[in-house]
Amino acid sequence: MATVLVVGATGKQGGAVADLLLDHGHDVIAYVRSPESPSAAALSDAGIRLVVGDLADPEALAGAARGVDAIFGLSVPFGAGGKVEEIAQGRLLVDVAVRSEAHLIYSSVRGADRLAATDIDHAGSKQLVEAYLRDQEVRATVLGPVYFMENVLNVSFSRLGDGVLANPLSAAKPLDQVTVRDIAGLAVQAVEHPDRFAGVRIDVVSDRVTGEQAARVLSRVLGREIPYYQLPMDQVRQWAGDEIADTFERFEENTNFVDVDELHARYPEVAWHSYAAWAETVDWDLVLGSRTTAQ
Repeated sequence: MATVLVVGATGKQGGAVADLLLDHGHDVIAYVRSPESPSAAALSDAGIRLVVGDLADPEALAGAARGVDAIFGLSVPFGAGGKVEEIAQGRLLVDVAVRSEAHLIYSSVRGADRLAATDIDHAGSKQLVEAYLRDQEVRATVLGPVYFMENVLNVSFSRLGDGVLANPLSAAKPLDQVTVRDIAGLAVQAVEHPDRFAGVRIDVVSDRVTGEQAARVLSRVLGREIPYYQLPMDQVRQWAGDEIADTFERFEENTNFVDVDELHARYPEVAWHSYAAWAETVDWDLVLGSRTTAQ
């Protein structure tokens, strides 16, 4: 049994990691900002220890990491402090892992190990964090997730509550996607097999689907026709800002895909999810019901 500090345990990625670690019998410590929040309370009820702090507090984070075997963490994009804040968060995670001599499992983004600069801030910040990490004497594993399947659960953007699947990409454009369940699967493998995963960087993809294919899957799972609707890019730019719109433009242009079959064959211990298999795990009544309530 390992003792693992999970940073971001109240979020989707960290929460999936914490849950799977607990299922595997590990001792999990969650680093949370608000222990009174419903998500933090649920962690505590599940048997996870809570330590209070944030990614701007080096003393609190160092105290939470004292004596742990591994740290799972991520830096948070789109915060009030922007790129500068995210870089500081990532560097603090690295520094704490160095001081505690813990195995750091850092969730970054696909391609952030490239040396060429990018004009997408949330990717550029992770590039700089990874560059900093490479210069330190620390046992580390870097995971590079692609586009999250869970993004479709943001029904104000995906418009599932309106009976369509909306996305800025053209209907036949393939998109590499990942579920947090598979990120958790790799993270737990890294905790349990540190020698195999130390010094390893993995771009993480669960499945590759087009918008049309995703809409057909959701139609079957939801039991009603869900047509695909391509959002106009200027509308996305107006609603979500330039960085999000620019990211989707890069997705539309992309022809450099991960070899999904090779990745899954290399790590067969992970219970990889196709888009359809992931969709079957979602409580759609809860997702779409919450949208109805919010309106």
